[in-house]
Amino acid sequence: MDWTSPLKAQQLDFCSRLDLGNLLICQDNYFHSEKVIITEDSIEKINKESALESEEIIKKYNLTYSPQKILEKVFYRQLGIEAFLSKFGHITWLDNHVYHLDSVESLINSYFVIKQATNIKILFKIYQGNFNNIDYILSSDEIKNNQVVIFAICPQKFTANVKEYPVIFLGFIPLDLLSKTQQKNNKIIINLSELLYIGGLNFYINHVVINNYSLFELAKKYFKNGNYQQSLSLYNKAIKDKPLSSKSYFLRAICKYKLGHISGALQDLSQTISLNDRNEIAYHWRGYLYQQLENYPEALSNYNQEIKINPLNYFAYFNRAIVYSKLKQLIEALEDYTMVLQINNRFFQGFYNRGNIYYQLGDKQSAIDDYTQAIKIQPNLAEAYYNLGIIYHQLGEYKQALNSYQLAVKSKPKYLKPYYNSAILQADLGYYQESINTYNIILDFDSNFIPAIHNQNALSLLLKKEGKILREEEVLSYSTQNPEVVKIDDNSAENSIDLSDSKQTNRF
Repeated sequence: MDWTSPLKAQQLDFCSRLDLGNLLICQDNYFHSEKVIITEDSIEKINKESALESEEIIKKYNLTYSPQKILEKVFYRQLGIEAFLSKFGHITWLDNHVYHLDSVESLINSYFVIKQATNIKILFKIYQGNFNNIDYILSSDEIKNNQVVIFAICPQKFTANVKEYPVIFLGFIPLDLLSKTQQKNNKIIINLSELLYIGGLNFYINHVVINNYSLFELAKKYFKNGNYQQSLSLYNKAIKDKPLSSKSYFLRAICKYKLGHISGALQDLSQTISLNDRNEIAYHWRGYLYQQLENYPEALSNYNQEIKINPLNYFAYFNRAIVYSKLKQLIEALEDYTMVLQINNRFFQGFYNRGNIYYQLGDKQSAIDDYTQAIKIQPNLAEAYYNLGIIYHQLGEYKQALNSYQLAVKSKPKYLKPYYNSAILQADLGYYQESINTYNIILDFDSNFIPAIHNQNALSLLLKKEGKILREEEVLSYSTQNPEVVKIDDNSAENSIDLSDSKQTNRF
């Protein structure tokens, strides 16, 4: 029997007694009570606070309701806060965040967080009237943004000179207990018999929530320290205790990925989506893993679904563009990179990768524009300087090409490609000694860089043939089978452009 079973049975008993008006009352703070009586002293304070708050709301929000109706709603909400804190103020805090005033009905809502698990949001809804005549409604946003909902009612109508107001706690419901169909509806109506008995709220917070929160916090610490196996064990326990928690499956999937268990990670991501098919990050990660496995059709399918859920998620367009480029669907990739930059024009990777696509499509000027823009945002982007050097090299703008190669190595001193292309260009321009010196730099970093050895020796022999004999110490004594070859065309500018996936990002 799980922990909810006795609370469901008690709730049925409570509903029967609610019909009879036979409820449990205890006025002492923090002790269980089904009904709380708000007395005259508190009412005087609530009246003053409600008047001030309703005036502020009328000034700030354009609500088409009478000031009296707004005042009444604010009064009942303040009444509910007073009652709730008198019973649960020792384990919760009032969350004074900005109102969500899309309608006057939202004024009945107040929000709390659990002191030992501040990520757990509690929505408290108080109604006025006869409990039999009220629809207890939850919107999709309320379901999405909170973990627990508590319903209450005040039977007493708001009038002047009333000395006492009763507040009745009708029950609570953890929102992860709602069915998947209910969670997806724009709004649902809750039956009081579906709630859990309010007397179990202390147990739920102190044992169910806190235990799970502590487990997740510990798992998070292990994860940050790179102890993925320990973190995985804790998520295994969380899933055993709460097998319908999509969060646990998602976090376990990331642990499995870090441990190299890709197939297991994919299974957990699929289970995450099965429990919550609106989890865009799960689709993103599943797409990313399929992308790593080079299963590009599945990767595309997941990124498509991520975009369907959140059309403004530029990460999804960005990764989908990478997949399109892998499939040689360059126009689709170009369109996605353009969408990325429409959403976030400070995302330098988008400009860099789109520049690569423009280059492959033969639009060198657009590629130059994009690489230049990427560098404006990220001034040390060596690959962008290098690619600019290649394009200028091909266009015959040699001075700009050499300058771009120099900026590339200034940004990334051990980046050998721009050194190599600089040496080739210097030799093409007749600057043989400068080219030999550049090859020396390459060989200082990598003494086994065969094309550099080959080209340097060929240049040295060429200088000797022309009568420009170098001192022995200026020539590296590497042998070559083809000393007459000055450069290796397969490694020239066009074939060296960085169409890399190093400018790929992932979300977590």
